[in-house]
Amino acid sequence: MFPKIESESLLLIIGYHRDLKKKFEFPKPQDSNLVLKDAIWDLWREKPARESNAETYDEVNLSAPNHEYMNGGFSSIYLSRNRVRSWDEPSFTIQAGERHAPIHPPAPKMEFISQNKRIFVSGQESKYRRLSVRECARIQTFPDHYIFKYKNIADGYKMVGNAVPANFAKHVAQKIMFDLKT
Repeated sequence: MFPKIESESLLLIIGYHRDLKKKFEFPKPQDSNLVLKDAIWDLWREKPARESNAETYDEVNLSAPNHEYMNGGFSSIYLSRNRVRSWDEPSFTIQAGERHAPIHPPAPKMEFISQNKRIFVSGQESKYRRLSVRECARIQTFPDHYIFKYKNIADGYKMVGNAVPANFAKHVAQKIMFDLKT
């Protein structure tokens, strides 16, 4: 089975040739709802991204492959909504842009100012860092041995965010294989 995925922008079209007389039906979703603690709790030693003119990531002493996060400011559009989830909540959707990566769970929830405006809690600003590329990859169910090759961290976030979650793809492929063998 595959984890229950709630996404507003996933379209998957699967078809069988009519001669096969098969109809694809998705496997039933799992009842479990994974939370951030399940996916990234053990990734506690992260590093900020290297300068954009540095060589490939493997020349940097990271605690896990691709375990670096984007530095830099946050746009007003990003700050219009709370981007913090706690350890006991599922992640926000992983998007294909480094500036849209969710905030790491130890940060406090963002303070509501008005409709479409939130700010970081005063005095706690250092706790607001984006999830690393590896943390995003874990949320997308990529195994740690899968290494994303890039020179610019934006490309790492783009690869992970544009990907279909690995476990989801695996279970769909297994269902197709089962259908074709029966």
